[in-house]
Amino acid sequence: MKNRKNKFKTKKRTKKIFDNIKLHSDYDYFYMENPNYFLTFCDGFDVENQINNGIDIVENIIILSTNYNVENNFKTSLKHFEKEKKIKSNFNSYNEYNSYIAQQFPVNQSNLKNINIENENNKNSEINSNNNINYFLENSDSLTIINFMNNNLNLIKLTDYLKIAKVKRDSNSLELNLNQIIYIDESLTMRELIRLYKIAIETKIKYFDYLRLPEHIHDALNNNESIILACKSPSGFDEGKEQNLMELINIHSNKNIETIEKEVVRTMVKSCSKSLDKMELSFGILDYILAEGITIDLLVDAGMELCVGIDETPEKIKELRLRLKNQILKTLEDINVIALLMSAIRCEEDFKANRVREVDVSDDPAYLYSDEVLGIAISNQIAGTKATFNFKRYDEKKPGILSKLGPMVDDIFAGLIAGCMSKMFEEEY
Repeated sequence: MKNRKNKFKTKKRTKKIFDNIKLHSDYDYFYMENPNYFLTFCDGFDVENQINNGIDIVENIIILSTNYNVENNFKTSLKHFEKEKKIKSNFNSYNEYNSYIAQQFPVNQSNLKNINIENENNKNSEINSNNNINYFLENSDSLTIINFMNNNLNLIKLTDYLKIAKVKRDSNSLELNLNQIIYIDESLTMRELIRLYKIAIETKIKYFDYLRLPEHIHDALNNNESIILACKSPSGFDEGKEQNLMELINIHSNKNIETIEKEVVRTMVKSCSKSLDKMELSFGILDYILAEGITIDLLVDAGMELCVGIDETPEKIKELRLRLKNQILKTLEDINVIALLMSAIRCEEDFKANRVREVDVSDDPAYLYSDEVLGIAISNQIAGTKATFNFKRYDEKKPGILSKLGPMVDDIFAGLIAGCMSKMFEEEY
């Protein structure tokens, strides 16, 4: 019923971005049109939910939501779209050319904040809807990137200060994708188009690598992304004349595209930078801890292993576990503890990736003691001098999850647990 209901609502918009280039959108579709044809390139892989792969010359670029019709079938959706929007059917008009390329966009209940579908200066065109195609534009002099985002992450509030990014209920796996259509308002050769596509992909990869997001987030980022690169109809294209695409691929250009290359890089970086903000996604200390394979419950388990001299009734143990968990969460609100934890986490990441030539930690060298310095500093920050003695116990025994961690992070979490245990009993007595 939801899909049928959407048909009675509308947010139809048409926007002209360059001469002859128009964008049309509603709740469940987006398409670009160019009566003089686009040259497009997409290295697609989802053959069931797209009609595009490689190089095409087309009039329209279409994105359909999974909500587009009640059958929820991509091919059926396209037939409806052809009929309702009066777009030409996708027959071969001129030997090798198609009327359109199309993809299905998997809409998740992503928590997008107000996204301006036209431009950043027009505040009247903002939308804040969860179950439709949302996008934003990033413009420069000769190109526009249309950015479509889908993710299934929620920021879950654990305390007044702490949040954690969690996959939404009923989701099988983490999805965090920035899908893009890059339109360059120039007539390019096929070789130039493919070169610029490569530059766009490399820029996007380098940007997110630079952010060094939590590992489990980074590993899921853009796994199912789509990038379509389009420009004006290519050099040598003669509309209405039967031509083989292979005739056009060998055309060379003396054009200097260095300026366009720089523009692609700059605009791609701006798009990627805004995308996380548009999705209201940020990552905190709990996300980086989770990236190490550590949960709060595992830290509690490790802490309780060395807890001696207590009443071991189930009720008392349950009470102590809850108090320790709350103490850990409270401690993780301390900016100094966060700084010390992140210092070790980032340091170990750099060491493991061999980013520092002089360092080899593959066998946990005995002369590396700065990890213990950080562990002691964390325990001391939480509960003072007495916690440093407790740290020695956890560092030597390495209970529970501590035994599975790397040479830098095992000590900082030993310090966290030791400090929290000491603080907990200090407050009790």
